[in-house]
Amino acid sequence: MRRAFLLLIVLALAVAGVGCPCARSAVNASPELRWWLFSNFGASKICPEMLKRGVPLKLPQFGPASIGRFFPARCDVSVDDRAKSVVMTAAGTGYVVLPFTRRVGFSVAMSVEYLPDFRLEDDAIYVWGKFHRFVSPPDLRILGVENPALNLASQTPFGTIATVIGNGIVSSEIGRGFTVVRRPDGDDFTLGHIEPPLKPQREFKAGEGRVMLASDLASVYPLSREYLGPFEVSSEGAALYFHARVDGAPLTYALVERSVGEYWRRQYESAQPLGPSPGVILAQGPLALGEADLGFPVNRGTYYIVLENPAQPPILGVSLVVAQQVAQVRYSVEVGDRR
Repeated sequence: MRRAFLLLIVLALAVAGVGCPCARSAVNASPELRWWLFSNFGASKICPEMLKRGVPLKLPQFGPASIGRFFPARCDVSVDDRAKSVVMTAAGTGYVVLPFTRRVGFSVAMSVEYLPDFRLEDDAIYVWGKFHRFVSPPDLRILGVENPALNLASQTPFGTIATVIGNGIVSSEIGRGFTVVRRPDGDDFTLGHIEPPLKPQREFKAGEGRVMLASDLASVYPLSREYLGPFEVSSEGAALYFHARVDGAPLTYALVERSVGEYWRRQYESAQPLGPSPGVILAQGPLALGEADLGFPVNRGTYYIVLENPAQPPILGVSLVVAQQVAQVRYSVEVGDRR
C-alpha cells in the first residue's frame, strides 16, 4: 500500500504545469498552495495508481529483503480540507513466507489517514506521506496456510501469526510513512522520511532511455514463489527488461500476462500445492547464481514476472528440500524500446 499512495500527485503536478523553475520556489514556500494542488489534482489519482502494482512486505527481524507481497484490489479516497489530510480505504490479498509457518495467504482491509506533502527540486519531485492514524485498523483474514497445523492464533517466535502479519508487517510498514521520489527515468519509493538531495537506493542503474518500474531485494524460500508486478507496458514496440543478481540458491522465472498471473497468484495465496501456470507462459528459464540481464519483447498490456525457488529432484526417493537454501534476489524491472 505504501508505494502507490501519493505517487500520482507527481503526475498531477506535471499536468498542472507547476514543475517549471519559475513556479518551484513559490510552491515550495507555500503549504497552502501545495495542499490546494494536491487536493484538486492529486487525490483523485491515488487509487488508480495504487491498484496497478503489488507492494513488497518486509519484517525487520528478517532483514531488508521482502518476504511476500500485498496486492490491492479495492480502493477509495476521501479528502479532508479542514485537517489537510487524506483517508484511504483499501482492501486486497497477499502472501508471506516465513520459516516457522511456510506460506500464508491473507486478505486485509483498512482505512488509513495520511498527511501529504511534496517538494519540487531541480532533478526530482519529493512526495511524502506521513502516517497519522488508522481510521479502521487492519481486518486480517487467513486465506490459506501451507502448514496445516497452524492457524491465525498459532504462536511463532515473534507472536501469533495474526500479530506477525497484521501488526509486524501491515501496521509497522504503514506506520513508518514513506517518501516517493520522481526522477526522469522512474519513481523510487522508500519507507520513512528522507530529505533532498538524498534518494532511495536502486539495486541497479536504469538502462539508457528506459523507465524503472521496480527495484528491490526479495527472499524466495525453498518451494516458494515471488509474483513481481503487475507491470504495465503502454506502447507497442516496447520490451520489459529484468536485471537480477541471485545469491543463495538458483531460481526459475516465467513471464505471463496479467490474467494468467493473477489466477496463478490466487492459487498460491490459498496455499494450494505449487502447480504449473494456468495459462500461456510467454518466456521462461533458469536464473543461475550471479547476474542475469533479460529482455522480453511484449505487446501492449500488463504482465507478471514469477520467480520460483524450485524443489531439488529426489534422490533414491528422498526429497532434499530441507537442504535447499533461501534465495536472495536483487532485481530491477524496466520498460523501454526493444533492442
